[in-house]
Amino acid sequence: MEFNAPSSSRWLLALFGASLLSLSGCQSQTPEQVAEQAQGRQEYAKFVNSFKTILRSYALAANEQELTGVMNMVMTVDTQNHVVDCSTQRGTLLPNEGQNQLRQAKLAKLVTELCWTTLFPEVSQKAFADNEDSQVIVAPMVFTPLIGLSEEQQQLQKTRIDLYRQIRFFREQLFAGHDIQSIGVASFHFIADAQGKVSECMVNLNQSPFRSQGFKADSALQQRLATQCKRLDLRQMPGFANHPKGLPLGYVQVDYSPWMNGRRG
Repeated sequence: MEFNAPSSSRWLLALFGASLLSLSGCQSQTPEQVAEQAQGRQEYAKFVNSFKTILRSYALAANEQELTGVMNMVMTVDTQNHVVDCSTQRGTLLPNEGQNQLRQAKLAKLVTELCWTTLFPEVSQKAFADNEDSQVIVAPMVFTPLIGLSEEQQQLQKTRIDLYRQIRFFREQLFAGHDIQSIGVASFHFIADAQGKVSECMVNLNQSPFRSQGFKADSALQQRLATQCKRLDLRQMPGFANHPKGLPLGYVQVDYSPWMNGRRG
């Protein structure tokens, strides 16, 4: 998968970048203004690089069907950097490949899932005009066939996919339908027997390295997750069949946020 910025000023964080660089022009500038612009460019470059790295990693892991094609992820964030809308647009980075509607629908579903559930770094507050403002991030995504991989690389990709399938299982079983009030990472350490019955499940809630400002201690959430984790039937979890004697020590890590379950009606 590639991730590139098209030329249009609207695309791929350009609104964000334009806000940071709005002081540029032909007028003379003070050393302070020059330094501020240089810092803004550095912040913008860091944001884009982090966003690209995170999205590429999760997209590779989530694409278990090995879908190919081009799709734009369109994410809208408010001034609190909460995701308030996710949609997709058919990509235009490559010539029309004549993709069928089913493949397009599957790609759109995958990209929308990534938009709602992945924790990305925050957009700088300098990008927002006021408290009612929002920013639209358009991320062009090109899913290409993974050909020519070494045996080691193939195994690494398989491991990525298996881990993401387990993340999705825990997310759907323990977070779907619940009102989440903070941003963080839930770590599950569990023991399960051959029948998939969970005997022990320890849950830790920690800050996300990308969204530390939104984290808050939540003992009620932690207790609920631990209780419901023990009720899981792990025979339904992808990959559990590879452990016929059970899991003496299982581990899954799930990003969570107030918007992870999608748009609220």
